[in-house]
Amino acid sequence: MSSMLKISLAAAVLLTVSGCATQNDWGAVGGSKSDAVVRLSYELGALDKHTPDESDGLKLAKLRCGYWGFSGAKPFDVETKTCADEQCRSYTITKEYQCVD
Repeated sequence: MSSMLKISLAAAVLLTVSGCATQNDWGAVGGSKSDAVVRLSYELGALDKHTPDESDGLKLAKLRCGYWGFSGAKPFDVETKTCADEQCRSYTITKEYQCVD
């Protein structure tokens, strides 16, 4: 097998694998200042075993609430899980936090 073919094959495999990667960190995806609610989410692949740390989500929620003048945040008890693609190969996990003083 020629070296050019090997390089092309390796690049194709790398692109395929990286295309299946999911974002495993908390990210702010919405909220409402008037309701004092911050919405965070992360993606979880069907084969992923790693989930982001709950304390990291709380830190981000407190930071986002702080932008609105609140001193803290409390997580709601429920989180939602929705398919992130048509075949449900990955999921979006969303959690809401109440901003508090």
